[in-house]
Amino acid sequence: MPSTRITIALNSKQSQKSPLLISSSASYDPTNPNSCHSHVTKAAQSKLRLKKVSRIFVGGTGKELLSELDWIGCLKDDVVLLVSAGEDYVGAKKEDAATADGDAPNEEDLAISNPVYIMANKAFVDPLSITQLGNTAKSLPGIVHAVAQPDLHPGTKFPIGAVFVSKGWIHPPLIGGDIGCGMAWYKTKLSATNVEGDKGKKVAEKLRGLEGEWRTQRDRTAWLTDENISNGPETTSYSAGEQWDAALGTIGAGNHFAEIQVVEEVVGGEWQRGNSRAEHGMLHEGEVVLLVHSGSRGYGGDILKRYTANDQTSMRASDPRALDYLTEHDRACVWASRNIDLIALRILACIEPGQEDWDLGLNDAQSSASGEQIRAAFTSIQSRKVVDICHNNVERTSWPPGPPSDNTSSSHDRTDAAYEVFIHRKGAAPISPPSPSSGSALPQPSAPLTLLPLPGSRGTPTLILHPLLTSTNSFGLNNALSLAHGAGRAMSRAKALTFVAAKYNRKSEDLLRGDFSKIDRRGNKSGGSGVNGGTADRGGNRDGAGTESERVGRNINGGTWVVCEDKALVWEEAPEAYKDVWDVGDDLVDAGAAERVGWCWGRVSYKVRQE
Repeated sequence: MPSTRITIALNSKQSQKSPLLISSSASYDPTNPNSCHSHVTKAAQSKLRLKKVSRIFVGGTGKELLSELDWIGCLKDDVVLLVSAGEDYVGAKKEDAATADGDAPNEEDLAISNPVYIMANKAFVDPLSITQLGNTAKSLPGIVHAVAQPDLHPGTKFPIGAVFVSKGWIHPPLIGGDIGCGMAWYKTKLSATNVEGDKGKKVAEKLRGLEGEWRTQRDRTAWLTDENISNGPETTSYSAGEQWDAALGTIGAGNHFAEIQVVEEVVGGEWQRGNSRAEHGMLHEGEVVLLVHSGSRGYGGDILKRYTANDQTSMRASDPRALDYLTEHDRACVWASRNIDLIALRILACIEPGQEDWDLGLNDAQSSASGEQIRAAFTSIQSRKVVDICHNNVERTSWPPGPPSDNTSSSHDRTDAAYEVFIHRKGAAPISPPSPSSGSALPQPSAPLTLLPLPGSRGTPTLILHPLLTSTNSFGLNNALSLAHGAGRAMSRAKALTFVAAKYNRKSEDLLRGDFSKIDRRGNKSGGSGVNGGTADRGGNRDGAGTESERVGRNINGGTWVVCEDKALVWEEAPEAYKDVWDVGDDLVDAGAAERVGWCWGRVSYKVRQE
């Protein structure tokens, strides 16, 4: 990000002024030693000869800069900041251009009116990610709203766990290369006793044959073609070509995983009543479910590379290239969803042998499947699916969101001032099934999904959330119709490689065992074996914890058999490298964005085998 060019002037004598460049690395947090506040203060002392800077105002509006959000909202090129020795603002206060009644913001106003909403309170947030969020919100054209979900953490250039709403502009780098990355829950026919204790280890051993190419390119193309899975007239194919289709049905690296979980608690309530989708998308205590997290593999990265050549970050929505990007984006989202379905099929073929529809999941490259077999397998997978979400995407919709027109409506009321926007999500779960962004008609947000997963990292629970649209969260405006997609990283991969590895004396095999307990010098168990041996340092009892089951869940740290034959990933994805998922969930609840209605506990977590 470039430096920000501003002017500082004495509040008491505004003709005395000086230009100032503020580095993009400066923090918006006034308490940070390298803050924008500190830069302005030092410059005022050296260039304007003001001995003590007590207050800072925005020229023209008279707004006093007191908090991190104040600095994020005001700092932009050519702004004038008035430094004061303690006296009140001098001059007439003008109304901010962004507050004109009823007007949809135009591009000239957007640099002023891009509010930033930070949902994190209990959850730890790295200051760098806040800086990245603020820099992005004020430097990219068209941004009208930016949200820091509680799982926010730094990315290479743009933060992860963030949502950016733009008018008139599309920014492909904001969602990154793993277009369509998401998660889906599937029910299994296993019982909880099938995966408890040492039986979980046996289930983990069955998870083989999940790496490498699935069957033939003909079968992969068939899986990606609507005609084959729906038996209808639609012949749309989402094949990306053999180069990228070769990865179809594989999980991939990084934070992707598949986890076999037991539903430990589901709390009934108003969220179930009057919800037409509640029974279809419902989980029940004691059920064993499969949670799969993957994406578009190399396909999405290729799309990003082609549309951001020559460091092109942004495109006007009316640009033909932007329309082409959205078309390819939508195709990649479907590809990613089919990839997740196929991963589930391959896993179910391992853990539920003997079911004919799952046979297609076996890696038989010697024969091709018939259209009828493809259709039967796909239909069976859909019947097991609880929910399917995509947390790296661009969604085209109208803005701002309004209250539902009634309790059963699938649409929202809209004000006359509603306008078209593009919601960019990078590691943020949409609360409703998004419509394709490349269509001609402007989609309207549908009713919220019944349930959403909020996973921690292996050995920690996955929370079950019910999204909310209420006046508390401005009917989804505050959180940009999105929720956190997971716990979010608390430390970088590089730090985890050293810190976590040292904690366990580099014995990576210990972290793979569901019965492992780390013993300290005093003989205390300090992690890895679940409720009895687990620790409360990252998820212990807190004031206000609800049911007894929830209090147990907040103490869980371990008890999961892990399949991960990449030693670096063992350390990088350890629970210690992530935030406390209960804190993230609490922040979503406190913001009025979701209800926490239960939790699951992973018994088997699959990352990668060297097959």
